[in-house]
Amino acid sequence: MSDLLPAIALDVGEARIGFAASDSQGRFAFPKGYHTRSKLELDVQAVKDFLEAENALSVIVGLPLRTDGADSPQTLKVRSFAASLEAAGLNVILQDERFSTRIATQSLLAGSSRKKRQEKGRTDEASAISILQTWLEKHRIKTASQNL
Repeated sequence: MSDLLPAIALDVGEARIGFAASDSQGRFAFPKGYHTRSKLELDVQAVKDFLEAENALSVIVGLPLRTDGADSPQTLKVRSFAASLEAAGLNVILQDERFSTRIATQSLLAGSSRKKRQEKGRTDEASAISILQTWLEKHRIKTASQNL
């Protein structure tokens, strides 16, 4: 796992990309804000800039799968964006994300009194944290079992 760290995570939405980052040991997931979507080239550049700013080695992209595991139209768009990141030379790892994770994240932020746009941005950011925490946890378990 250490060859993939530090890592960043993305929650790729229609209007925004939420960012999160880990520390170099993979112990923590930090919120890092969001990028408002525009042209594909600018979105890819924003991810590259974020990767560089965090000195990260990997990009974890959350796939919003339905609870039955099928690809939704949004999942297909996210897969396409991930392919664009790979074409730009980034090390991309896909992390399955169930809608229940996103719903739980949105519920957590529902009490916020900020503007709707800021709330949505915080939701994207919180979802990116959830994606990264899930990925870190899975790899800690896998690494621990390999060390036995």
